[in-house]
Amino acid sequence: MPLKSFIGKVGKGAATKQVYIYETWLRWIARGIQFILAIIVCGLYGHRVDEDRKAGNAQSAAWVYALVVAGFSCITCLLYSIPNPFSKMQSHRLFAWDLILFVMWIAVFGIFAIIFLKRDDDEYEGTSVTLMKCAVWVDLVNAVFWLGTGGYGCFRTFVGRKVNNKIDHYQNKVESGINAKVDQYAGPAINNFSMKLNPLHREVV
Repeated sequence: MPLKSFIGKVGKGAATKQVYIYETWLRWIARGIQFILAIIVCGLYGHRVDEDRKAGNAQSAAWVYALVVAGFSCITCLLYSIPNPFSKMQSHRLFAWDLILFVMWIAVFGIFAIIFLKRDDDEYEGTSVTLMKCAVWVDLVNAVFWLGTGGYGCFRTFVGRKVNNKIDHYQNKVESGINAKVDQYAGPAINNFSMKLNPLHREVV
């Protein structure tokens, strides 16, 4: 019956499409947070680099490295926010790059933790120690987020087929349930409606 088939397809799509929608939204939220944190780091460390440039001083390798890692992170988040940026390859299959960025952020955290966390001075080479202590913890949060997205990408890549099979099983289960409900509740109403549209049908039968 066309009406029954239409109801089943609409109900199935509404119930199962949410699984993929939720996954997409969570991924965008995670990438958005990573992007914002990377921008914050650019501001915190970029100020020191800019001051050294204006003063004609040599650039500190640690600060420049932090800016490079933050820049890579920003570009990665922007690319991954585009649907299918790498043709048919889904972004979660590039989890190795997320894990590389995790290692790079851990290095940033370690470098500046050694410099600032145990320092009680107000300033260090013209830089606010209090501000840099906050930056150190932002570095750690960045590392944690990149580890999370890298771990999820690894899980999704190697267990993705099983997850998709589970979703397909759920789709078929939902479709069967919808068809049963349509038969139970809408079947008699549809038949009566059809008889009213074609009153000669009863006489012919």
